[in-house]
Amino acid sequence: MSLINDMLRNLETKRPDDLARQNLQREIRSLPAASSDHGHTAKLILVGGLLLLIGAGVLHANGRLLPLLGLDHAPVVAPVPPAVVTPALPPAPVVVAEPVDDKLRLASNLEALPLPAAPVLPVPDPVVPIAASAPKSEPASAIPEAPKPASPAPVGPVKIEKSPIAATPRDRADAEYRKAEGAMASGRSAEAIDGMRAALKQDPSYVQVRQALLRHLLDMRKNDEAMLVLQEGLELQPAQTGWAMSLARLQLEHGDLAAADRTLARSQAYAEANADYAGFQGHLKSRLGAQRLAVGHYQRAARLAPNEGRWWLGLGLALEADGHLPEAKDAFRRGMASGTLSADLSAIAEQHLR
Repeated sequence: MSLINDMLRNLETKRPDDLARQNLQREIRSLPAASSDHGHTAKLILVGGLLLLIGAGVLHANGRLLPLLGLDHAPVVAPVPPAVVTPALPPAPVVVAEPVDDKLRLASNLEALPLPAAPVLPVPDPVVPIAASAPKSEPASAIPEAPKPASPAPVGPVKIEKSPIAATPRDRADAEYRKAEGAMASGRSAEAIDGMRAALKQDPSYVQVRQALLRHLLDMRKNDEAMLVLQEGLELQPAQTGWAMSLARLQLEHGDLAAADRTLARSQAYAEANADYAGFQGHLKSRLGAQRLAVGHYQRAARLAPNEGRWWLGLGLALEADGHLPEAKDAFRRGMASGTLSADLSAIAEQHLR
């Protein structure tokens, strides 16, 4: 016990300021003299040891234990662990509270109020937040099945069935027409005409073939055959006013005025703007003695072609025959003034003006 008391006294003597600074002055007391009571001594030993341990722990924690014990020893420098360089974190953004509409604030029970509806626009795929739970595996039914292997091609030669393409009537007519042109180029006129007739049998509406056949028949002075070809064509295509005028001329040459008039009347609806067609009709009506009808056709022709003297001359003759002499003389004068009359027609107009 004397050793412990001496050590405590030594500590009080050397470092009274430290003990006061550590608030140990009131905790450490000098032990009384030894007593014969062993039980009381044991208690004092336990209390003193406890106080010693507390003071030693406090002094050791502050690094002052060795100087207080009176030991001259170099201070032990604890190795400094290498500094761990931590990456500089960016400063936390300063969130400035902005005024928020009361409709968009959170309710007191932390349930978000509905936001206003956004415009319907194409949006990218939603971004899954970090704290979101791991995506669940797709059900087996969502996994696309692997494509089934294609069935193997049949072994052996492949049969290609060829079906003949049915030729149209125009195709067959073209073939016959080419043969006819070859025959005509070789000087075989009869064979060429037969070939064109065969082409028209395949396609009666083939205008080019009919025109070629008419030209060859008229060159060969086969007017009767040409008239038949024209009549067949007009029955199928009455709008071909050129064919109607050709047929009417041939009929007029044959002295069949009535047939020529009927031919022109049949296609008149398609020739209302044709001055030659109207003048031809006026001529036929005059030859038939229908002067009043002839006046109407000549007037239409003169209106469509006012600079053509023939229609004024024909109008004057029809008016004169119908008893309208003043109007007739005026038509003769206009015919003479046009300057398009031939010498013979001009002589006729002068004769009727006297």
